[in-house]
Formats: sequence, C-alpha cells, structure tokens
Amino acid sequence: MSDLRETTVHIGFDDTDSLRGGCTTFLALRLVERISNDVEFLDYPRLIRNNPNIPWKTRGNGAIGLTLKVEEDKIESIVERAINILNEMSEENNNTNPGLVIAKGEIPQELKQFSYKALTEVISIETAKDFAEKFCFKHYTIGNGRGLIGSIAAIGNTLQPECEDFTYELLTYRLPQNIKKKREIDYESLIQADKKYSPQVFNNIDEESNNIIIAPAGPDPVLYGIRGEEPTILLEMMKKIKTKEQISAYCIFRTNQATDQHFEYASSDVVNFNVFKGEIKVTEKPKVIPGGHVISHGELLKNKSKVDIAAFEPSKGFRDIIKKLLPEDRIMAFGGVKYKKEFKGFTIQLEKCEILSIADHFKEESPFCPSCNNRMVSNGLNKGYKCRKCGYKNRESTKVRKPIDRKLSRGLYIPPAQAQRHLVKPHRRNNLPLKNSFVLIDNWWKT
Repeated sequence: MSDLRETTVHIGFDDTDSLRGGCTTFLALRLVERISNDVEFLDYPRLIRNNPNIPWKTRGNGAIGLTLKVEEDKIESIVERAINILNEMSEENNNTNPGLVIAKGEIPQELKQFSYKALTEVISIETAKDFAEKFCFKHYTIGNGRGLIGSIAAIGNTLQPECEDFTYELLTYRLPQNIKKKREIDYESLIQADKKYSPQVFNNIDEESNNIIIAPAGPDPVLYGIRGEEPTILLEMMKKIKTKEQISAYCIFRTNQATDQHFEYASSDVVNFNVFKGEIKVTEKPKVIPGGHVISHGELLKNKSKVDIAAFEPSKGFRDIIKKLLPEDRIMAFGGVKYKKEFKGFTIQLEKCEILSIADHFKEESPFCPSCNNRMVSNGLNKGYKCRKCGYKNRESTKVRKPIDRKLSRGLYIPPAQAQRHLVKPHRRNNLPLKNSFVLIDNWWKT
C-alpha cells in the first residue's frame, strides 16, 4: 500500500439469502476476494448471530462484519464494489431485504449498544435506518431495509478479546454444479479428525445420534463448516476430512457462535420474541403433548408472572430432564419468548436449563403389619388398617409418607448438539477463559 492516509473502515451486510438458496458468508468471501488487493484486513470476517427468535429470519440469523484499513482515496471504490456484489449475489425473494452499512474510524458506543440489543430484542427497521443515518458513512438497502438491522449489529459487535467470548468457523464451499446435489462427507474421516482435534473443535458429530452435523441440508453453496477455538486447528482438520466432491473455496470467520452471548445480555422480562434468562418456580407436573413436545407451567420468581416452559421434540434426551420437574422445583431458564394465542399466555422455549433446587416430594403407602410384616389394607373409613394374613387390626394406623427418589440432579442441562441453536455454548466450552487476542493467520481464505 502507498503512503497515503489510511482509515479504518467497517462494512456490515445482512439478509442476502433465502430459504431457497444463497449464503451471506459466501457473499462475504466474494467481497473479500474482490477487495483484497486494495485493503489490509484487520480482522477475520465476523459472523455474528443475532436474536434467534426473530420470526422473519431465514435460517441462523447471521450477519457479516468486515474491518479493514483502507487508503482514503480508495474508500469510494470499496463501497461501490460492496454494493455491486450485494446486487449481484443477493437472492431475489419477497422475504429477502438486503442491507449494507459502512462506518469509518472508531465504532461509536451507540452502535455497540445497538448490537447488544440485536442479540436479545426485536429492533424496528425505522430504528435501524435512524442509526444508519446518524452513525454510518454510507448505507444501502434493497427492499424494505430490514437487512440494515443485522448489518449495523455486525459492525457494532466487535467481539473484543478479553471482553467477549468468540470462536472460529471454517466454511467450505461447493462448485456451482454441485449445489443441488446431496452432500457426501466421509463419516470415518470426520470421526478420526474429531477425535484428533477435540476439545479444540466441537459440534461436529451429535453425541446422542452420532449423526454428522457439519453440513447444512439446504441448496446453498456451503459444503460443510467446522467450529473450533483456533484457526490453525481448523485448517489442519479440513485437510483430514474426505468428501466426494471438490472444495471450491474456504474462509475462516471469527464468530459469537457457541458463546451464549445472547444470554449475557438477556433479561427476565417476558416480551414476545425476546431472549429470556430468568429464575422460574415450577407449578405443575410437565406433560407430553402431540408431537413429543414437553410442556410445564411455572411462575417467575421476580414477580410471580405465569409462564409455560417448553422443550421441543428435536431436543431429544433434554426433554427427559424437563419431564422430571415437579412443583416447587426452581430452575434458571434460558430460551426465547413466544406468545401463544391459543393459551393466551407466554411460553419460554428452552435452549438450556439449569436446575437450581429440587423440592422434596413424597408418596403415601399403606403401613406394614407389625406382627407378620405384610402390607396391610384399609379396614374402612376412619377404621385404620388390617392385615389379611394374620388378622392384626389397628384403628390408629395411617398411611406412611415415603420420600420419592427424584432421579434428578442440580446442574446445567443442554440439548444434544444437533438441536442446539448457533449461539448456545456447549458443555465442552464451559469454564474456558476468555481469549486475550487473535492472530490473522496466512491462508485464512482461498478461492
């Protein structure tokens, strides 16, 4: 680069894909390729997952943020290339509303606060447009402008080391002619690679079903993605995984996936579509409803408000834990809030659950005969109990209360990997120290 004055530039974009195809991360890689000769990358592309409960999201509600050093006289060219690639690669769909923002210099505190709200709340398009006007150098939209929300959140959520947890994901991409074909990944090579690099990698194989969970199912350009703590490990692991098709490109992203970041900023307020974290006292025994979903009832400890608690069928063994809850048990519930019209109330859709306290419950049994030690039977209303074997009777005998073995322990419970949302921190990442830095390695992307 020349000696001309340089500026830090942040580019954020979102909502470029649809359920029929496309991928915002692939668009990011193409933009990286197009501008790489004219910028210095100061960070990996950041893949930021926002509030997973937003009803109009496509899949994982992920947005992309780029942080670059750019010569002042090249900024307009970079902006133009970013807009062009957004127009070229965004899916054409009524529910796809791409947005792009560009900010210069230090990220304002207001944009950081915006990004934290995007993790847990519903932000209006009008609010995003106001923020873009006030705090961004340029912004651009297609459609109704909803993509501005994730775009601003992606540049505001800087995942600053020592302050925020972060992980990495290496995404591999397919040749265009293979996109509609079935993905074929060699299971044994993945098993061996997972064993070799664990615990530095995670959520490659589901622990309950043993299914491969690194590959998406839809018609998008991603072949597979592997997640881990260090980018060099991901590059090594990619070389160990065998596939029946050629990898056309790859890119490493720095991300808030598997960090519980949304729960770090969540509240116990019950607001439709918001992320929830709060203590609940169970008030009714759970029941299984059609579809295999488990529903219980409870009240918030902070204000006695009534809520339902739901563990859905895809969470598999996690439901067995929720089934064991009984009245007076206390839990810390983590999940999303959904208002159910048919119940005229709110449901906490559980992403994880910490059992804080387990109430004592008892069952009543007929007493044993003191003469022959056989179980006695009732001798009639207010007449005590009698023994059918030896004839012993006692009008004062009453049922005996016996503690129920709850077969439940306090602790944190999480659904299996294939049922976890992107942001949920898996068990193997608990208690890890925050990373104090990151290094932009060579070969972090290739096309």
